[in-house]
Amino acid sequence: MTSAAEVRLTPGQLQTIIDASGDCIKVLGLDARLLTMNLGGQQVMEIDDFQQCQDVLWTSFWEGEAQAQVEAALDAARAGQTTTLEAPARTFAGTPKWWRLSVSPLRDDHGHITHLLAMSSDITARKTAEEDRQASQAALHHHASTLEQQVRQQTQALGAFVTFTTAVASSTDLKVLGAAATQILQDTVEGAISGFYLVQGDTALPLTFSANTPPEVVAARQAGVPLRTPLAAEAFRTGQTTFATGAQGRAQSVGHSTALSITPYLAQGQPFAFLATGSTRPLWTEQEQATIASVGQGLGLALERVRQAQVLEERAVALDAFVSFTEAVGVETDLHCLARQAVAVVQAHLSDVSVAYYELKETAWKGVVWSADVSPEVVKQMQAGVPLDAPDFAEAVRTGGPVFVQGWAAEDNSLSAAKVYGAAGFVPLLIGGEVRAIFAVGKRAAKLWPAQDQAIVRAVVRGLSLAVERAVQAQQLTQQRDALNRRTQDLEEANAELESFTYSASHDLRTPVRHVMAFADLAQRGLDKGQLDKVPRHLQVVKEGAARMSTLIDGMLVLSRSGRQSLRREAVELSALVKQAQQDAAAEYPAQAPRWHLGPLPVVQGDPGLLQQVMTNLVSNAVKYASSRPVAEVRIWAEEHPDAVQVWVQDNGVGFDPRYADKLFGLFQRLHAHEAFPGTGIGLATVRRIVTRHGGQVMAQSSGTDGATFGFTLPRHR
Repeated sequence: MTSAAEVRLTPGQLQTIIDASGDCIKVLGLDARLLTMNLGGQQVMEIDDFQQCQDVLWTSFWEGEAQAQVEAALDAARAGQTTTLEAPARTFAGTPKWWRLSVSPLRDDHGHITHLLAMSSDITARKTAEEDRQASQAALHHHASTLEQQVRQQTQALGAFVTFTTAVASSTDLKVLGAAATQILQDTVEGAISGFYLVQGDTALPLTFSANTPPEVVAARQAGVPLRTPLAAEAFRTGQTTFATGAQGRAQSVGHSTALSITPYLAQGQPFAFLATGSTRPLWTEQEQATIASVGQGLGLALERVRQAQVLEERAVALDAFVSFTEAVGVETDLHCLARQAVAVVQAHLSDVSVAYYELKETAWKGVVWSADVSPEVVKQMQAGVPLDAPDFAEAVRTGGPVFVQGWAAEDNSLSAAKVYGAAGFVPLLIGGEVRAIFAVGKRAAKLWPAQDQAIVRAVVRGLSLAVERAVQAQQLTQQRDALNRRTQDLEEANAELESFTYSASHDLRTPVRHVMAFADLAQRGLDKGQLDKVPRHLQVVKEGAARMSTLIDGMLVLSRSGRQSLRREAVELSALVKQAQQDAAAEYPAQAPRWHLGPLPVVQGDPGLLQQVMTNLVSNAVKYASSRPVAEVRIWAEEHPDAVQVWVQDNGVGFDPRYADKLFGLFQRLHAHEAFPGTGIGLATVRRIVTRHGGQVMAQSSGTDGATFGFTLPRHR
């Protein structure tokens, strides 16, 4: 047995061990040029052919600080020392990696340093894990710091919110609410001044300021803040607290603040008020922004509570006005009487108002009903008419809803005599789906419209609209009754016309009658003169004329019955109708053996007996007119559409002149000689009568000589 001390490896065995190593083992010359590299090293360095990098300076694989470290390690190895270090470098293929290096001297048998040994281990995975861990630790530290800051901000903001909410818990006075909000901001945001503004038209007027607001700022803001100011416009557009700083903030202040904020409040989607805050410092901190937004939110909740209380009160008074109007009008249907009741109810619930009811007359709004307190001068202008383009009237028509004008301009609406009214309201009424009347209310002296007063006007006009709608419906019912009477009369006239038509159509019977009479007379003469050889021929013509007359009579009776028979609508299998029609055609034309082509045939809705007549007539016609062809071809199919089913019957027969297609479905109308194709001209007329009664249409197509296509439609729903 060989001991470990006795093991001797050949150079080949040693090279095999070195090649199997996953580390990159390199032998360098003293000048650091690459002499050899194991196979495992070539793989980890992504080298396909070692000759490409043989004799290349090993330091060229390194860059920057790593290159300097490697050169220092090489110098130490040349001095007989071994150096270990970690550095980044790319593989031969350009892949970035981290390496653990060991650079050592190689000596000969005499102890002289002849070469250098460099061993590289891929530690990319470990380095990546370390970097990820460090990044995670840094992110956690930053997140913890951010959370701590947010907690401080939210704690202060929540404290301000609670303080404000406690201070205004039961108040519904807007000035008290605004003063509480400005005071909280003064106490919690260092150096901040604030004001609470109410929107009037396109301007916000101040209601209250914080106690620390400089007098010059209060004086400058008395004129109000236009809503078109960029910061105010942006706040109302987004519906959130909006901040401005620096030059932008100073440009929108009155020269006092650099940092500004506006918290907007809306009522029924329209600007109602805002809370403005300013500071002489150039920026808002995140904590200050959170506090301002929190106080603004608290004020918004308080305003919503006030608004809900106002809405409840408005609904109560509006409901009272609505009930008063409803009780007053009862079942009245006269529009002007309804308008007079609406005028009276509005005046009973609102003081110091005048009311008028305008109707659209040709190209102007003309007053037809008004309250007794309207001056004669105003009445004269109302009766003369207000132009359709009068701005407030036109706005009511355009929006289709109430228009309440604060600070009304009478002259602009062609009512210069009505200057006594400081505010006006215009509510459109729809009659027959169009704005045909306008209910107008004017407030003397006052230039504002309280929400409660608006609610009363809207409620009364709502009641008036319902009453007008009821009146219009009553008129429509009367019109429908009259229309039904007219329809009954029309039906009676149609029946009379049908009788007349039947009578006139019966004149077509005169032709066979004349034949019968004429040839009967000839037969009589032949008998009288003893010319017995001609009598049988004359009597045969008489017989044929009588048969023709009988056929025409039968056809007219069929047509008449098809128009009078009541419809029995049910699901009908088209395939069953076609099968029966084929049998009927075979019985009528036993000598014919047409080639049938049947397409899809769905279920339709209709009277099965009448629809059988339609299919039998069309199929028999197709067989008859294709009889002159060597092989008669008849194709039958249906096409389904969203609102109807189209049924088609096509033959390869003689066709017809398309110019006369509209005559084919007329009574006794024929486009071919009776000798060539016998018939009465009743079949297609019957088809049209039945299809029309089902709510459908008939069609006929032909190019003239190569067959014809007849079709009809049946609606899916009727």
